[in-house]
Amino acid sequence: MAGLTAEDLIGGHACLDFVNTAGGGGKSRDLDRMVSYELLANWAELAGLLTAREAASLRRLAKVSPDAAVSALKQTLRFREDLYACLMALATDGVVPAESWQAITSQMTQCLAASHLKRGPSAFTRAIELEDGELDTILLRIGLLANDLLLSDDLRRLKNCDRCSWLYLDRSKGGRRRWCSMRACGNRAKVQRFAERQRD
Repeated sequence: MAGLTAEDLIGGHACLDFVNTAGGGGKSRDLDRMVSYELLANWAELAGLLTAREAASLRRLAKVSPDAAVSALKQTLRFREDLYACLMALATDGVVPAESWQAITSQMTQCLAASHLKRGPSAFTRAIELEDGELDTILLRIGLLANDLLLSDDLRRLKNCDRCSWLYLDRSKGGRRRWCSMRACGNRAKVQRFAERQRD
């Protein structure tokens, strides 16, 4: 799926895996993996936001209503970038941009309003049914997850990779994790350090 696999879900929270669908490999965010609604639905299925049946239903709907799918994708990506700007500021002790903060809080309010309480095995949760959101279902569910993350104690574990733009929750012992993953940036850092030692 356009380079995205389960190994790319390194954020420790689906909301972080969502903002990580852009960037990677460096600090810029010039690489975007969500260039179509189909890819967005594929990612949402991979990340557990949609069941296989729901993802297939949304892909069919996107083909039937391409203009509506493009509109839903653009709105979802705008939310992603505003959310990323706020989370990056929180991860790096920066100033949260007021415009982006206003945008995400407005969107999360809409998501909460569109949700309903669903009874689980031990507690109620907020849910968005496919028929309630249709092509906006992915955005609405991400909005609920973003709201949960911002209200959770996990926010203190939020970090930015030393080498790239990706964000993750550091649950390592002592909070010493530096890379999005050893497979990607960790290995690149090792190669760079080795090359520098060889030059010396």
